[in-house]
Formats: sequence, C-alpha cells, structure tokens
Amino acid sequence: MNLPVEVIEAVREDRCVVFLGNRASMEAAELKDRAYPEQKALARQLGWRKPTGAVGKKGTIASVEEGAASFERANGRPALLALLEAELGGVVEPSAAHNAVVRRFPLVFTTNYDDLLERAAREAGIAVDVLGRSSPIPDPEPGRCVLFHLRGELSRPDTMTVTAQDHASHPLGADLKRQLRLLLRKKVVLFVGYRPDEEEFERLFAELSDAYGGELPRCHLSVAQGPIDDFLWQKWVWRGLLMFTADPIECFEQLEAHLK
Repeated sequence: MNLPVEVIEAVREDRCVVFLGNRASMEAAELKDRAYPEQKALARQLGWRKPTGAVGKKGTIASVEEGAASFERANGRPALLALLEAELGGVVEPSAAHNAVVRRFPLVFTTNYDDLLERAAREAGIAVDVLGRSSPIPDPEPGRCVLFHLRGELSRPDTMTVTAQDHASHPLGADLKRQLRLLLRKKVVLFVGYRPDEEEFERLFAELSDAYGGELPRCHLSVAQGPIDDFLWQKWVWRGLLMFTADPIECFEQLEAHLK
C-alpha cells in the first residue's frame, strides 16, 4: 500500500474529510467470524438479477437499490427493513478502523446503517452528535465528533434510504449540500471501505457531485478487498479519483504510523 502524501499531510493539518463505507463493517464482522454480505450477494438476496444480455458485460453493477425495490413490492417495507437488520446489524464490536476514525476526524460521513462508529466514540469517551441527510453541518466543538449517516440508521428505520425512490424522496438537505460544496472545495476527500465497482460508492459519488455542482475535485479512494481491473480503473481515473489498495484497518494503521 502506498498511502498518498497529500492525505497524510491533510490529516495532519485537519484538512481531510473521511467517508466510511460498507467494507469497514464487513471487515469488523470478519474479525469476529460473523457473516456480513457483500453488496453483490445482498442485491441477489433481495431479488436483483443481472439484466438480460448483460452476461459478462463490463460495468454491470449489482443493484441493492433495485433488489430492495423488488423485495419491498413483493413483501412490504417492514419485511425489507427486517431483512436488512438481520443481514447488516449483527456486527457487535467496532474495529480498529472505527476507533481510528472517531479519534482522528471531528467530522465523519458514513453510508453504513450500523452504529459501530457511535460505539467506538462512546468507548473512547468522545461525545458524538449523530445527524442525517436533512441536517446542516454544525459548527465544530472541541472534543466532539459529528457523524453523518447519509443513508440512515438501523436503529431508526424511518431514516433509512435503501431504494432509488427513497433517495429521490429524501434528498440531501439544501443547507447540507451548500456546506458540502464548500467542504469539498477546501478539504482533501478520503473514501475508505468502498469499492468502485459497487453501487454504494456510485450513489455516494453521484450525490456529492450533485452537491458540488459538477465533477468533484481530486479525491482519494482506499480500495478495499484487493485491486480492480483496468476497465474500472480507467473509468474512475477520468473522474478525478486517485486509488490505492488498502482495507480500512490497514489504511488507518498506516496513517497513524505516518503521523507519529
């Protein structure tokens, strides 16, 4: 792994904003020998099927959103949320990555539904303010961590955005979008716990681009679970995304080693 110098210096100078994705929760679950589905497996469990004629086609991404919409139509919203709780809510302990995030970053965004970051903050004695898609970013307070759940929380089912219709019905708040625009312009962006071949990252990148009002400034992605193929590499490089391979714990361990 070659952690970018730009990221190291930005964290050192409090100029880095972090976004944490599903692979951080998956890694925490694996450490305790617990099951946690990849996005592709979850999409198929919900009912998503690859479109006819797309067999072997590069760029076809398994859609949790489409699978969730299909499952909800067939079984109802309560059944959908119960399935997500069963599949994604069983991680019982934060990992070293979660601990590092709440200690090092006063402002954190996550697309995960679980409360691992909140638990990490409590265990570290750090006060945490938990906010959602409609909330503006508050002024920072020393000793506190502001955590944005951009897709809601399992503990508050009414906040969860799962399907495309959910996202359309609950867009990012106007104040939050304005603040994100300024934040993305001033800060170095670090995505951790994502893969660029998963819908979760596609959705997040699209929402941030919309808030910014165009193509994002140069961003960094710590690609979890190994390398990606040349097709996806070229696709994202052209969009200004600089990638390096590292799982969440590895990424933050290396960051801490450089900051000592």
